[in-house]
Amino acid sequence: MNQLSEFPPVIDSTMLAAYRSCPMYFKQAYIDHWKLQGESVDLHAGAAFAKAMEIGRRAFYVDGMSREDSEAEALQAMIEAYGDFEAPEGHVKSLDRMCGAVEFYYENYPLDTDVARVAKLGSTYAVEFSFGMPLPIKHPVTGQPIIISGKADAGVNYGGGLYIMDEKTTSKLGDKWARQWDLRGQFTCYAWALRQLGFKPAGSIVRGISILKTNYDTKEAIIGQPEWKINRWYEGMLLTVQHMIDDWRSGKWEYNLGESCNAYGSCSFKMCCDSPDPEPWLKTYYEKREWNPLHKH
Repeated sequence: MNQLSEFPPVIDSTMLAAYRSCPMYFKQAYIDHWKLQGESVDLHAGAAFAKAMEIGRRAFYVDGMSREDSEAEALQAMIEAYGDFEAPEGHVKSLDRMCGAVEFYYENYPLDTDVARVAKLGSTYAVEFSFGMPLPIKHPVTGQPIIISGKADAGVNYGGGLYIMDEKTTSKLGDKWARQWDLRGQFTCYAWALRQLGFKPAGSIVRGISILKTNYDTKEAIIGQPEWKINRWYEGMLLTVQHMIDDWRSGKWEYNLGESCNAYGSCSFKMCCDSPDPEPWLKTYYEKREWNPLHKH
């Protein structure tokens, strides 16, 4: 039995997708907590953009500020969240370009006329809708229920239904951009959580913001989340979590050795898997950083 690294008490969509793409990647990232040294400009810029959207919505809906003042608050939040991080020279997701992306977003989706209005879940506006819910699977060490966690940018009323809103920053929005979200478990997970809380989600809205060197673009994908789709996701998720535990208990983790090795520019552990002994690579180019979805949310 693997007693070197404890099995995580909390699972989220990022971890589920990681395990399904490559069990060894999941082990290295979420059991052993190895991360490449430094920070990805795409992740940093995306997180800063999400913070700007959160602050803008909170100012407008919760604090009752004007559209202009709320959007100014969002821009200031982008600057503060981006901080003194330095993007590689010429990178499209520099602070200046990300501030321009916030302004472009509000030109297309002004807070006071956006057809997707932030919804109230009970008495609370669903800005940064988040959750952590127990599963009917026990943690292999503590015996407590494993928690599944998630966070969406907002819950919105759109076309007479309740939808989960999520914004994605990207470098380009091609013809296939909208299709990649149809079966994305991340959004079905959000819909399941809303249903557990007694709400009836109709679907998800994914807004893409393309950030290029000289211009911006935007697209919207609207995804239905019928009950059968939510149920199928839930059953598959439980199977995946059980497979994670089985691998942890046996100490045997499969290498994918396929397309996931080169997805999104290449897997961050590719240099380790391309060596008979990954330890020297891990100790030289990686650092320990624990991912805990509940702390994040």
